[in-house]
Amino acid sequence: MKNFFLFMILTALFASCSSDDDTINPIDIGESIIRITEVNADTDEIIISNFGDASVDIGTYWLCLGPGTYVQISDATNSSTNLSPNQNITLSYDVNPTADGLSIFTTNTFGSSDPNVLLDYVQWGAANQARVNQAITAGRWNNANNFVQEGSPYIFNGQANQFGSTFWEGTTVVVTPTPSVVKILEVNTTTDQVTISNLGGTAIDIGDYWLCLGPGTYVQVSNAASGSTNLAPNASITLSYDVNPTADGLSIFSTNSFGSTDPNVLVDYVQWGAANQARVNQAVTAGRWDNADNFLQGGSPYNFTGEADDFGSTFWN
Repeated sequence: MKNFFLFMILTALFASCSSDDDTINPIDIGESIIRITEVNADTDEIIISNFGDASVDIGTYWLCLGPGTYVQISDATNSSTNLSPNQNITLSYDVNPTADGLSIFTTNTFGSSDPNVLLDYVQWGAANQARVNQAITAGRWNNANNFVQEGSPYIFNGQANQFGSTFWEGTTVVVTPTPSVVKILEVNTTTDQVTISNLGGTAIDIGDYWLCLGPGTYVQVSNAASGSTNLAPNASITLSYDVNPTADGLSIFSTNSFGSTDPNVLVDYVQWGAANQARVNQAVTAGRWDNADNFLQGGSPYNFTGEADDFGSTFWN
């Protein structure tokens, strides 16, 4: 009898072990994680990425810039909206290049702060953009006063579970405009007119500048001009100034320090008709003319043909 019960117990244990070996435990296939990974405010393009390990169709999701300003993703692309893991999609959406706040919602419940509805958020250019407080409540942004600076495109550089300004960067290099470069562009000795141009990258008012033909012969630009003396980049102004048609040397000074050889004061020079005109040696020292013996020939008008940093007879005809 004891042997019988022992046999039954062993049989039960064997059956139990066999059952465990045959059991297949379910595998966690994960979930999709939808993130905004780039905003190009210059081209009005948004890149959405799936950082998860499951595919998802985001066609019914929504991009939202604020109340009344949203688009369903299926309407923002001609491509398939089904995103596999690690796949991206580029959408067209008109954003403000200066400052804006962009959300992505799974439904059109745009007032929601549920992180399963408000999936991601980014604001750039300025603080306190639309829906930022919802995004903070949902854990999709870090602080209403934090925003992405620099310039477009704005790039997300974090991981799937990282949210907020710390994980974004602006990529545009801020270019400082080149300074103003005031040049004599033309001398018309027949009509007694001189054209001055700004070949630099920033505007400048040259009203306080001076035209000078030599000691005792000068005029302030504001007194020779009939219009505005404020020159935008690449803008020109034509002034009336009585010059010698046969031979002369014309300087332009930023102040009335007419004896100066400082290139910030004696900003340009040209001589025509004969060598060694007034102030040519100052101009050579200042780097505003090439040689005292070089002058323009052939007759008026004399035209400058060079670039902003070109000086001397080579660049005139």
